[in-house]
Amino acid sequence: MAKKQNYIWRNDRNFALDEYEKQQYYYVVESNDIINKARHDLTARELKIMDFVISKIQPEDTQFNVIKTSMYELTKVLNIKQNGKNYGDMAKALGDLRKKEVLIYDDEHKTITQTGWVQSAKYHENGQVEIRLNEDLSPHLLGLKNHYTQHLLIDTVKLKSKYSILLYKLMRECDKDKGKSIAILQGTPEEFKEWLGAPEDYDYRRLKENILKKAVEEINLKIEDMDLEILQGRYGRKVVQVEIHNNWTVQRATEENSKYVESITTHD
Repeated sequence: MAKKQNYIWRNDRNFALDEYEKQQYYYVVESNDIINKARHDLTARELKIMDFVISKIQPEDTQFNVIKTSMYELTKVLNIKQNGKNYGDMAKALGDLRKKEVLIYDDEHKTITQTGWVQSAKYHENGQVEIRLNEDLSPHLLGLKNHYTQHLLIDTVKLKSKYSILLYKLMRECDKDKGKSIAILQGTPEEFKEWLGAPEDYDYRRLKENILKKAVEEINLKIEDMDLEILQGRYGRKVVQVEIHNNWTVQRATEENSKYVESITTHD
């Protein structure tokens, strides 16, 4: 069996050899409920696989189609080294996505949906993979007209930490006017713990030092249109409110104004 698996993973190079660069610039489109009201425990790799699969959904789709891909394409698009171990890890991650549950809160209908991510994954001897999403996710991924957020697949591919990926999505979701003003994510320390899936026993100090600061640093380093800053509100000595601001708009406006002033000075 082991020899057969090795043979499978080494012979999938006829699929999407050059398309992966284009696919990294596909949009991932999700309902806001998936981003700010879903509770789950996905790893960074699992989050990226889900983004990859969601990016394959077409705007005109009215039902989930089977997503046809390959181990080679998956690892190429997600910038993962191609080898037998990583292919095996990808297959395991797909299996975990079938088993792991997600709770999605719907304020409008006052419901909680308890479901999984992937309904099935089928592997072919030539390395192709067929993935079908769980039908319970369809209201949150198909035919979205309002209350949705989109981002480029390449942005989450760049990020290594699951906390960075989740915070990035939250910042995109709260950017209501598409970068025309400062996007502000606001909540209590407990809400941030829930949104990011932080360990239950974390107090705010550990949340800030181990998760928020590191996620902000990675996002600022790797995402071109984000310049995040953490602000805190206190009641006495206790932090009761946290805000994360995306100052990129202000920074861009300052830079453009500086260029304008420099241009005027140069031509005077």
